[in-house]
This record gives sequence, C-alpha cells and structure tokens, in this order.
Amino acid sequence: MGNTTTLRRALRDTFFPYVERKGFGIDKSRQPQFTTFRRITDRTVQVFDIQWDKYGKPRFVINFGEAPIEGVLRYGVPVEARNVEVFDCKPMLRLQRRRGGTMGCWFQLRRPVLQQLLTFQREYTPEEVVREVLAAFPDAEEWWASRADGRHIHGLSNA
Repeated sequence: MGNTTTLRRALRDTFFPYVERKGFGIDKSRQPQFTTFRRITDRTVQVFDIQWDKYGKPRFVINFGEAPIEGVLRYGVPVEARNVEVFDCKPMLRLQRRRGGTMGCWFQLRRPVLQQLLTFQREYTPEEVVREVLAAFPDAEEWWASRADGRHIHGLSNA
C-alpha cells in the first residue's frame, strides 16, 4: 500500500459523495496527481482539483476557480466549459488547512510540530483530515457565491 492510499480512500468514501451531492461531477480522466471536479451553473463553470504532493507524501491542496459558461481560450484554442481546468481560471485560488504559501499549509496526515508535542501523536487519522477538508470547503462555496475571502483560502497568481 502506498503512502497516500488510506488518505485517498477516505476522501473517495466521504468527500467525493459530499461534493457530488452539491452538484459537482468528477472528471473521469485518470491523472494520479490531480482529481478534477466541475459544476456548471447558469453563467459559469466552477472547477476544483485535488492536487497531491508530487513526491508521494500523504498531503494535498485543493485548487479552485471559475470560468465563463462560454468556455475559455487556452493558448489561443477554444476550450468548452465542460473541459475547463483550474489553471484556466482567473483568479486561481487554493483551499488549504490555513493561509500561507508553504507545504505545511496543505491538508496532510502529519500534524504540525506543536500539536505533535501536545498530543504525543505524529499524524492525524485520514478521517480527521477529511473532516478538516469538509469544514474548510464552505469557504470555497462562499467564494463562488459572493467572492468572500475565507480563512482557508490562499490566492495564487496566474495572470
């Protein structure tokens, strides 16, 4: 079993059904480092992906944004709304454990050092990480609804 297997399974069993109930469809293309979800509304396509650590560590971040329902141009080529990726969105944002630009802000099994010292536990359970994601996801929903800046949102420059 790989380093990320239990965390991926916990997300698949709990988080995926949660976002599917909210109207998101999973992109069936298989990319081990990314899992993409899209929801089409009257005016926009809302998209997010789960980006896994490229070195195989059990941590991930959720990138998200939205694009016009008409689609976008990617390198001068038209892309339909149903094929829009997060990197096509302006702005592109991140949903993570806390604000900041370091990998320590990503959702992950490893606890912050201070918590390790206080709890005598090195890691969270996969279920605890998924609960953390479920608690943070309303910040992305609020951003899509009103552009409100949540405490779990970190802006990225993709101009």
